[in-house]
Amino acid sequence: MTEQPAVLVLTSLEDVTADLVIAALGDRGVPTVRVDPADIDPATGGELCFAARLGAGEDRWSGPVRTPSRSVDLGRVRSVYHRRPSPWRFDHLAAPVRDFARREAQHGLAGVLFHLPVLHVNAPWAVARAEFKPAQLQVAADLGFTIPATLITNDPDAARGFAAEHAPVVYKSLRGVPPADGHAGAIWTQRIDPADLDESVQVTAHLFQAEVDKAADARVTVVGRQVSAWLIEAPGTPLDWRSGDFEALEYSPLKLPEQTIQRLYAYLDHFALAYGCFDFAVHRPTGELTWIECNAAGQWGFLPDSDGIADAFAALLQAG
Repeated sequence: MTEQPAVLVLTSLEDVTADLVIAALGDRGVPTVRVDPADIDPATGGELCFAARLGAGEDRWSGPVRTPSRSVDLGRVRSVYHRRPSPWRFDHLAAPVRDFARREAQHGLAGVLFHLPVLHVNAPWAVARAEFKPAQLQVAADLGFTIPATLITNDPDAARGFAAEHAPVVYKSLRGVPPADGHAGAIWTQRIDPADLDESVQVTAHLFQAEVDKAADARVTVVGRQVSAWLIEAPGTPLDWRSGDFEALEYSPLKLPEQTIQRLYAYLDHFALAYGCFDFAVHRPTGELTWIECNAAGQWGFLPDSDGIADAFAALLQAG
């Protein structure tokens, strides 16, 4: 069991982005313990064991969390890095029992780990709040970012009217495709033909926006108060640069005005986030940044300065 206060890294074994942060923490001499909460189920190959205690002289959660290669006392966790744990399994159990076991694990094991009184990067409750695109857009507008004309609706007439007023118009999913068989899907931003806006719009909520005439995209990663900003150019300038070949992307450093940086800090502070990955469209005529979204659990390992970003995470987690 590690004697120094350790950083608890909650993620799957295959998370290469977490590997970068763990290596940066190692360079700083900070012990880390990597845990995938889904490994609680021994029947599916998991070997995670924990015993969390509180009360009877213990004023905060303490007790061991053990994996085959690491062990840490919960009372000696200095910070928690939340990445991408595997889905709960319990696949050998009948459906009602499986659902019960998953809920108990979520509220028991995750309930302890997610609420240790230390720095969480990012706290799951903060991420859950910040995932709502309507909230993102409102806060971005309040802070002075330029946002595209936006409509969220299930009214076909409203959708058709918006498309006529702001053509061309794009559709974006509000949350994305639910994972299936452990794999996440995606619906990329797509241009809408107004003729396709029929009564099926009534089925659920839809997000429509005026298409931005963009020359490129920008990805800005903010970790604590360290800012990494890159211009991203994709062949053909697609509506959604993430939909193509990542190997074909071209990156160039982007200098942000101080006012924009302060707005980014204010956005993170509003949602109690320690970091965020911001996406902007670069307006072709003016070069102005137009708000797209902020992903509070975004990827950054593909960026040219990923080592510097990893070290920023390590510094934040080390400080605790």
